Amino acid sequence: MLGRPESNEMSLGATPQTAAGVGARTRSRLAEVRRHWLLYLLLLPSFAFAAVFYYYPMLSGIYHSFTFWDLKRTLWTGLENYQRMLEDPISVTAWRNMLLILVSQLVIAATAPLLVAALIYNLPAGRAPYWWRMVFVMPIVVPATVTVFIWRWMYGPEGGINEALRLFGLGHLARIWLGDQTTALWAIIFVGFPWVSGLNFLLYLAALQTIPPEVVDAARVDGAGPFRRFFSVELPLIRPQMLLLLILTFVFYVRSFDAPLIMTNGGPGRAGTMVPGLQMYQAVREGFELGYGSAIGTVLFAVTMLLTLVYFTLQRRQRAGG
Repeated sequence: MLGRPESNEMSLGATPQTAAGVGARTRSRLAEVRRHWLLYLLLLPSFAFAAVFYYYPMLSGIYHSFTFWDLKRTLWTGLENYQRMLEDPISVTAWRNMLLILVSQLVIAATAPLLVAALIYNLPAGRAPYWWRMVFVMPIVVPATVTVFIWRWMYGPEGGINEALRLFGLGHLARIWLGDQTTALWAIIFVGFPWVSGLNFLLYLAALQTIPPEVVDAARVDGAGPFRRFFSVELPLIRPQMLLLLILTFVFYVRSFDAPLIMTNGGPGRAGTMVPGLQMYQAVREGFELGYGSAIGTVLFAVTMLLTLVYFTLQRRQRAGG
């Protein structure tokens, strides 16, 4: 009983110190703003545009995901849009398709461009590495939409793939690749073969080139061959860049729907190649169900944000451990 008033006095005595510390930090930050006021002023337009064109639509979409919204009226419906999403068989198929595409693209992003980057990295010094870099970087100038249209033609009845099969006497294998439910989704996954994206290739090559030469030379002196050197030395050193690339791939393909839209519009059938992004697009553009489309977009945003937070957490732990 005697100790309680004393502890109260100590807690009361600590309050002014805490307030003083907060006040000192606030004054320090205000002084920092005054010192660099011009830089903050130049940042204001960018912040204003981001607030108007990014943050406001995001918050509006989250709010309207709980409503029936057709621009003329807004009716609060609670979790009705989310319940509809869970019960809609097309939504289940769309998320399953997206998962298959996502896993495939993550495997592709972690293998094909890394293999090519490692091969070019280990080429002898000279002009050969420069020209090979140009070969794999030049396709970046071709818009992704153009690539999708080219592949749609190749999958057509008289397209490049069927003509090649007929040329080699395999005409019995020709089919309407995008019109068959057993092949349509895999045809979309196959777009971009051999899957050496210029950006992914450059990120891997830049990461490999930052490895100190003495580390690679020490591995050679120890008798490590090319495969052991790659898996034991080079790959562990570029793991942060690889993780970043996988996160970017995840974010891109969670929200991407351009290939299914252009090539099949979600077909064949009701949802042969449907993905959540395309379902959201159709709900808003064709059905004018803005609330339901906002709910789908909110779920996609939540999934993306969750993975981004996981990435930053892993990165922080890695830096702390390093």
